[in-house]
Amino acid sequence: MTQNLKYGEYWVGVDGGGTKCRAELFNEFGESLGQGVGGPANIARHGQLALSSILTAVKDAVTDAGLKFSDISSELVVSAGLAGAYLESSTALLEQWQHPFAELVFSSDLHTALLGAHGGEDGVVMITGTGSCAAVLQNSKVTQYGGYGFQLGDQASGAWLGQMAARQALLVADELGHDSLLWQEVSQFYNCSTPSGLVERLNNALPGEFARFAPRLFELAKDDAAAAAIVKEGAGYLNELANRALINSNMNLVFSGGLATAWRPYLAKSVAARIKPALHGPEWGAVYLAQQQLTSVDTSV
Repeated sequence: MTQNLKYGEYWVGVDGGGTKCRAELFNEFGESLGQGVGGPANIARHGQLALSSILTAVKDAVTDAGLKFSDISSELVVSAGLAGAYLESSTALLEQWQHPFAELVFSSDLHTALLGAHGGEDGVVMITGTGSCAAVLQNSKVTQYGGYGFQLGDQASGAWLGQMAARQALLVADELGHDSLLWQEVSQFYNCSTPSGLVERLNNALPGEFARFAPRLFELAKDDAAAAAIVKEGAGYLNELANRALINSNMNLVFSGGLATAWRPYLAKSVAARIKPALHGPEWGAVYLAQQQLTSVDTSV
């Protein structure tokens, strides 16, 4: 990270997703001082709740560092990578926010994940958590693939897996689907004894509620044909997504997100061979972005 800063000594990077956001407090030398967690921070979906989640995570990171938020809030440069930040409505909301920080910088969570994963250099990321997406950083330009949200995309995400499991479970309950344990498992997981009860439970559920079932689906896929078919479809999408992002490129791929480990065995060998560990987390990437925008290196001798 940049030294000789014209801003204060405290920098906070925020990684905001659909289920929660994480904040990490750094000093001017890039050393981590504390971490905090807040609630959902998809700015397009959650709006004011996302702003509250960001503030909670930042305050927790400051407290974790043994500092008082009220003492240093006016010195904090907060940089947030947020799901949904690329939409005009999200940008407007963030620009109007009367935050308590010295500065607020924001971009998409993909942008900050790319910067962190590859240390500010060009590269590719693919993310599977509550949502899913891939992106390429090349010559300071970010190109996104997928990540269109629960209603229109996010295949192979936790939310998609949970929704597909619930749909198949209802088919099994109606004796229209494969012979499967999915109805038994899904109904038990959500504590619903009838199909109408499950519909009542999930009809207006947020993506994170569907995503809670995803880890169980991977377990079921070992022995249950219907669960295995869902996982196979998701894996096919991820392989296509990775190949699209890596086309005409020799850049490294960082595969991250809450479900990345579960998906690794299902990736094609050609995709798996391109995967490298991330150099830094998205919180580091968010601070790197802010320092590029707000600081100047002192070149005097």
